[in-house]
Amino acid sequence: IEFLNSNKIELNLCDKTKKILEDQTNKVNSFKVKIDFLREAKENIDTNSFNEFCASVDYLNRPLKPHQEKSLYHLDKANCAANFSVPGSGKTSVVLAFYEKLKLKKEVDAIFLIGPKNCYYSWKTEFKLNLNRDPKLQILDENKEKRKFIYENSFNNEVYACHFSTVANDLTLLKEFLNKKKFLLVIDEAHNIKKIGGLWSNAILSLRYLSKYKIILTGTPMPQDFKDFYNYLDFLYPDFEVINSHEKAQIEVFMDNKKFDEAANLINNKIYPFYTRVTKKELKLSKPNFLKPYLIKMNPIEKKIHEAITTKIKYYAKNDYLKNIDLIKKIQRARIIRLRQTCSYVKNLITAIPPDLRQGDENLLSDQDLKNLIAKYDLNEKPAKIFKLKELSKKLISKGEKVLIWSTHLKTIDLITKELSKEGINISKITGKTKLKEKEEIKDKFNDSSSNLDAIIAIPQACSESISLHKACHHGIYYDMNYNTSEFLQSLDRIHRVGGSEKNPVFYYFLQYENSIDVKIYERVFEKANRQMQVIEEDNLTFSHPDSDDFDDLYSDLNL
Repeated sequence: IEFLNSNKIELNLCDKTKKILEDQTNKVNSFKVKIDFLREAKENIDTNSFNEFCASVDYLNRPLKPHQEKSLYHLDKANCAANFSVPGSGKTSVVLAFYEKLKLKKEVDAIFLIGPKNCYYSWKTEFKLNLNRDPKLQILDENKEKRKFIYENSFNNEVYACHFSTVANDLTLLKEFLNKKKFLLVIDEAHNIKKIGGLWSNAILSLRYLSKYKIILTGTPMPQDFKDFYNYLDFLYPDFEVINSHEKAQIEVFMDNKKFDEAANLINNKIYPFYTRVTKKELKLSKPNFLKPYLIKMNPIEKKIHEAITTKIKYYAKNDYLKNIDLIKKIQRARIIRLRQTCSYVKNLITAIPPDLRQGDENLLSDQDLKNLIAKYDLNEKPAKIFKLKELSKKLISKGEKVLIWSTHLKTIDLITKELSKEGINISKITGKTKLKEKEEIKDKFNDSSSNLDAIIAIPQACSESISLHKACHHGIYYDMNYNTSEFLQSLDRIHRVGGSEKNPVFYYFLQYENSIDVKIYERVFEKANRQMQVIEEDNLTFSHPDSDDFDDLYSDLNL
């Protein structure tokens, strides 16, 4: 109709069409009013209204903090909203306060939670702390038959939880199930569904009409692409184009022309009314202490193998780079991985690298002497880092402190567990193989200051998201690092959170081999982390300018 009118084409509308048009116009106008209302609720909170609202939230076992009350106030006005507050700010408590408010009004029956497996038991714990009752958590990641039984029967559980992949696998059954009750639909760690057209994203979006109340949660909302917010908005408000097609095209042009600020301003203006956000600064946590890295000399065998790999890198870089660029790049990446493995624990080289990176790299360690050194490494030497780790851990534990140790290699984790146990240190490990229930038990024991669990050794992929380890631990040791900056920032927040870190100082330690790739990875990760933290601490969300390829950068950083 707009098109016909703009082209001065006369038209007559039947009564049914007029009614549809009138309904749609009213819908759009009322959404515009809501946008203005939400913007006002963020910018100019009416003190009396806010105080009355806070006084009405008298049903919680654990009172909300002031920053959480503001988020709840906004969520109550919006019904569907995002919370982009930093990890450790208490987003779960805000959602549970909102849920209880809705439950008391008989607006919802239960929470349907979609997120990573790490988060399930955290919700159960927080539910008990905030609402003082057992939610009878029902996890839907069992086998398909058990899930089908749950979908087809009605239970009195207050929290149902499943992984993003379960939604994709059980879509038809899930839709029927969500129609049986009134659910508050929550997507936790929602950055997992930002990919346009992704399998998980499409599955989650297909549920968007099945609940009146929906919440998006992520502590890492910073987009690296202009499209990263589109799925969030489409999920929360499927009937409205918060960012219309013309504006999307405009953003794309800005991004193509590297006008990141203009793109960020346009997106910020559009999404501003629909989210709340608390920065680290606002949490008033103690300032984290990043101690100067310990520079350690390699032991002889480690050094010999590290130098052999470096020599091969030099050879290829000078003689073969232009012959087959794609193959050489694969080889370079493979060797960066091998250097990292060597700097963690030489025995990691036995499994070497993923098969897709092996092509053309067979002669990297073809020297029989080197092969023997790797195969018999444990008989001849221990990594020099292990001795420093033992010394540091024993010193901290003797003072009554608990220690969280990070490594990115499974063989290294096994070695550290064995070596620290020999020293009488009670240590548990968390890897991708650790079952959810066991992970929760380890977490609870570690958070109990009176327990005898001295240390946890963890792999970031399995433990850097949705796990709080800050109740009794204020010391994190990085035995080695990878270059996933978001994962690194998440790992820092495991022991630096609301509910313990306001007064207790937190310390981070880094073990590095001198003149090795350890140093380069540390420098690069901190450079990116500082940039990301500046963005995260901005009042408005903005863009992370796309980073260049880490492997290529690290390769050139070796100055070969």
